Amino acid sequence: MAKAARAIIIENGKILVMHRNKRGSQYYTLVGGRVKDDETIEQGLAREVKEETGLDITAAQLVFTEQHEPPYNDQYIFLCQAAPHDSVSIQDASEEAFLNKIDINVHTPLWVELRAFSRLPFRTPQLQSAINYALKYGFPHEPLEL
Repeated sequence: MAKAARAIIIENGKILVMHRNKRGSQYYTLVGGRVKDDETIEQGLAREVKEETGLDITAAQLVFTEQHEPPYNDQYIFLCQAAPHDSVSIQDASEEAFLNKIDINVHTPLWVELRAFSRLPFRTPQLQSAINYALKYGFPHEPLEL
């Protein structure tokens, strides 16, 4: 089964999300993506976050998992900290940069106020609910299956 790693990054009262415009369907997801066969989940997480934002992950704790039937990827969601940085942007050599150029599946990383997160049209409502709950009551110390 294919795996994907996603990052929950919270800084200064904001959460990092990816706005997607996929052939006119607009929604939000967490930053991250598919883990390559020769990578650990943590290596895939670090690579995907770097490609999609330019950020370097300095700490990551697995907090949620989601199992999915093929052709979808099982999801591993980490609460992350990033090295000091300026802004976030899609990196030129990434798959997302290519897709943005051909205007089929446009990716835009952005910071959203935590209080606005629950109102976003989020791709996976069960994950959005779990994040909202964790923002209020704390993230789990052991990963929860959603």
